[in-house]
Amino acid sequence: MRIFTDLHHGDLYYSLHLLFEKRLGHELYRPIGLEWFDSGNWKIAAPYRNSRATANQYLEIRPGVYDQYKNLNGQHHFKDDVYHVWHPGHQYYQKAITLKQFKEMKFDIIMPTHPDHGGTYTSLRDRFHPQAKLIQQMGNAGQKTNLPNVLHSSPFPNCKNTQHCLRYHQEINPDLFYYSEPPNETRNIYSVVNCAPYLARFNQMKNLIRDANWRYYGSRSPDGALSGGKGVANKMHEANIAWHLKPKGGVGHSTKGWFAVGRPLVTNMSEHKKAGGDTLLLFRPGVTCIDLDSGTIHENEKKIRKLLDPEENLKWSKRVRKIFDEVINYDKQEEQVRKFLENLR
Repeated sequence: MRIFTDLHHGDLYYSLHLLFEKRLGHELYRPIGLEWFDSGNWKIAAPYRNSRATANQYLEIRPGVYDQYKNLNGQHHFKDDVYHVWHPGHQYYQKAITLKQFKEMKFDIIMPTHPDHGGTYTSLRDRFHPQAKLIQQMGNAGQKTNLPNVLHSSPFPNCKNTQHCLRYHQEINPDLFYYSEPPNETRNIYSVVNCAPYLARFNQMKNLIRDANWRYYGSRSPDGALSGGKGVANKMHEANIAWHLKPKGGVGHSTKGWFAVGRPLVTNMSEHKKAGGDTLLLFRPGVTCIDLDSGTIHENEKKIRKLLDPEENLKWSKRVRKIFDEVINYDKQEEQVRKFLENLR
């Protein structure tokens, strides 16, 4: 089975590779070449005033060094009429095709993942691949679609009764995000959230617990961006405690990474309660996390200091990974996706 989708988030695309190619044995393709943008069939730059630089980053066939902020197609070769693009963060090749190649090939499924591609990809299907089924993949709460099939990883996808929907969890790289015991000679409290939300709360606690090593990583965060999934995973393994405060909460890639590696989290349950679903099966105050919203700053300071004790830290870490395995079962999910694909509308 051939599936055409878009690339706008590297970890999301890798999760689709793990699901559709590694588990289900299908072929996954994504766009390359500026003709996609110039013809109006690529909308990822739309929120950025259709910046040519954004289009170049994702689509330009440019040899050289891979740079996730400037050039996603730097290391590639052309084989069997397809561009094979190396992704160093996850150590695999993505299959990419030009618009001309898309028109000439045959596809069984066309699956937009970007909110602005629903209508665009429907038009592409109707013009060039009328036999193909349409699936909208959605990863964020509040998104809506009129496509008949919906594969979503959000607890509240706004699915209609007339739609064929399946909720699933985006898989993360098991070669990077595996359980490891926290280092007992360090006191590392790390965050890997982009744009540094709740920075004031981070700095407030940092100033109280000065004997810990505090780091705030991420794009537009104080300690800078990390290099792809590998860079994020390395910092998670180094950490003793995760500082994980995010607007809207939920079970995103960084959440699953922390739980898979097995690190207790300091978080804000008021946001996770908005997400609901499996989020509340993972985030359990006093069991897998410390809830900053339910105690005073000095009460939370004592809880974090206790959690930095090597024996306590190890006990919590094992428990975090155990609960992750109980809540998220990728093998069971694989069978659910197979049935979903068998009944596409």
